[in-house]
Amino acid sequence: MRTRLPLLLALLAAAPASALEAGSGGAGVILGVPFGVTGKYWVDDRKAVQGALGVSDGDLALSSDLLIHFEDVLPKKKVGSLPLYAGLGIKYKAERRDFVGIRFVGGAALYDRAKRHEFFFEVAPVLRFSPSEGAAFDGAVGVRRYFSL
Repeated sequence: MRTRLPLLLALLAAAPASALEAGSGGAGVILGVPFGVTGKYWVDDRKAVQGALGVSDGDLALSSDLLIHFEDVLPKKKVGSLPLYAGLGIKYKAERRDFVGIRFVGGAALYDRAKRHEFFFEVAPVLRFSPSEGAAFDGAVGVRRYFSL
């Protein structure tokens, strides 16, 4: 791991200033449910795939979502763009009996293109279908740093 860290830092520092375009990806931290690491990959200028890996109530939690961004809903900011987003995904949580459910994600993100950062807030009601039917609720804030792949 120690030999890979300098390479990763060099790649992040050498990334071009443009981000949030098709082929751009970001990695960072997510605080809430779950508490851990997050990543996002832009498929095109409106669609992205995001994932999170972390802990929730002491159990391993993993989620992945397909998101659609709506740039024109909120007014433009001087610092960057502030799109709302919505999406659909899946959640897995390694409890005593594994939890699997469908996530309905909604949120907002502030992109600072000059610094290649994204600050986000999201909520996600979860429809649990295994081990039994039910519902859960995820909510988190986080930050990602973008690089070009």
